[in-house]
Amino acid sequence: MKHLLLLVLLLPISVGLVPTASATWGSFISTGTTTGVGNPSCAAVSTNHVVCAVLSGKSAVMVNEFNGTSWGKWTSLAGEVSSAPSCTGNGNGDVICAAVAAGSLQWELFNGTTWTKPAKVTATLYSAPSCAQYLAGQVLCAARNGVGGLAYSVYNGTSWSAFANLSTVVTTSAPSCTTDNNSGVICAVYTTADATLANRYSAGSWAGFLNLGGDAGGEPDCTSMNSGGQVACFAKAYDSEPFVNLYNGAGWAVSNWSGYGGMGVRRTTASVAPPRSPAGWCAAHSRPLPPSSSPTLMQAAVSRASR
Repeated sequence: MKHLLLLVLLLPISVGLVPTASATWGSFISTGTTTGVGNPSCAAVSTNHVVCAVLSGKSAVMVNEFNGTSWGKWTSLAGEVSSAPSCTGNGNGDVICAAVAAGSLQWELFNGTTWTKPAKVTATLYSAPSCAQYLAGQVLCAARNGVGGLAYSVYNGTSWSAFANLSTVVTTSAPSCTTDNNSGVICAVYTTADATLANRYSAGSWAGFLNLGGDAGGEPDCTSMNSGGQVACFAKAYDSEPFVNLYNGAGWAVSNWSGYGGMGVRRTTASVAPPRSPAGWCAAHSRPLPPSSSPTLMQAAVSRASR
């Protein structure tokens, strides 16, 4: 059965994940209590305005909004889904959240005030999607397809392209996609050969998969460094230490990735994902409840950091 997780949302107010940045954390602010499953996905609408989405215990996408001062109420959107949602800003002040529903991509757009009705893009998807801003107003979503490769679709601001497939070695993970803030999207996957592969979508085509090596022990989680096309991909090593691999934003070649290196910390009861947007949003979850536990309320909180 699916485990219910205690969710914690962390909000660094700092703009961008910059290597030289430092921050101090304040007290946590409760977002209310509700029942959620898995990790949330958050995206910036505008300065200090953020929406988060999570899979509810009733197989719906549940959303909440932070207006810079306080949180609203968790609200379930229409439609039944079978995966966790993925949310991203589109660079035009909107947020798109998407999840898998009956194998297809179900998506909604938040315009800063209201959500559109759920709509579907026909597909045959076998993992949760990962969505990222491509160009201003445009979004790319990718997911694992039926043969272990990747399927992707691009939203051009009006409509979605038909899902197309990328051939690669068989993956064991869903993709992790991020804008590189340089007119491109980078997606990374973990393969059955214990390797991390990355590909970059730009100017309407993919640059080709790069094998980043086999030091990771699980699926990657990638985020833009919000500077010069730079991207960081994090993954758990076999000894549970967080590893990071940095792309310097230069030509698409393995030599422009740093290679996985340890961060000097060990995972204990919590697993922390890096920010998925230039606004610095990230999500973490605590240890899952044991299978015999009954459902409990999901509690979420935020904390802000200042440089």
